[in-house]
Amino acid sequence: MLQDDESHIRELGLRRVLKARKEFKRKKVREFQLPNLKIDASNCYDLIDWSNEKITEPPMTMKYSDAEISSLISSGDKLFEIEKYPCHTQAAEWCVKLVTEASPSVCGPEERDGFIRTRIKARQDIPVFDTKS
Repeated sequence: MLQDDESHIRELGLRRVLKARKEFKRKKVREFQLPNLKIDASNCYDLIDWSNEKITEPPMTMKYSDAEISSLISSGDKLFEIEKYPCHTQAAEWCVKLVTEASPSVCGPEERDGFIRTRIKARQDIPVFDTKS
């Protein structure tokens, strides 16, 4: 919504960011929860029932002040440049492999996290297995 070509949709998205900031005070890292989607929605901004879902601020807008967002609402300009994050790096692919290995081995997010942390620690302690010494 924040990068939509229609200015009224951008404004709606920015207003929802400001509302989320007022309602949700961050005390710890939030766990992403997939909202219920309305499959019969005719527009992308109608996919979520905004009145019933707990809406939190997207991470890409957290570095901007309320004044900057309010000025974008009043001016109707397109949102700031979105930062590019590398998602296909070797480290990201390594993490995908670790999660894929952990998923069939354990049940639950805490157990999966423990499995992954244990695997990483073991690899740090014994980095190479196949030596001729």
